Amino acid sequence: MSRRYAIFLILALAALISAVGCLSTSFGEVAYSNGVLQVHVENNGEPVKNAVLQLTIMEVSTFEQHEAFSEARYIELGQGTNEYTIQADLQPGSYKVFLTVFAGSERKASVIRNLEVST
Repeated sequence: MSRRYAIFLILALAALISAVGCLSTSFGEVAYSNGVLQVHVENNGEPVKNAVLQLTIMEVSTFEQHEAFSEARYIELGQGTNEYTIQADLQPGSYKVFLTVFAGSERKASVIRNLEVST
């Protein structure tokens, strides 16, 4: 039993160490106004050139959802707070915004946010 416990602890420690890199980048406020989506990304790690910001916006209705907008773009991810603006023509309604930042093949941060667009 103690050998299984030791193996479990080693695996848990390895998972924790691999997750530490994900904590250096996070998403802040996501807002939409006048056809522009503003996305704030906080980077507490080293600056990253040629990171990728991927976003998908899904329009949500009673029992269904469909893609309203999708884009991936190269960004420079500096230290501290970074703000990116994306032109997106959204009609009034409820949306889910899926955001991911990649550096090379590593996913640095990922989040799903609710978004309400009013008239």
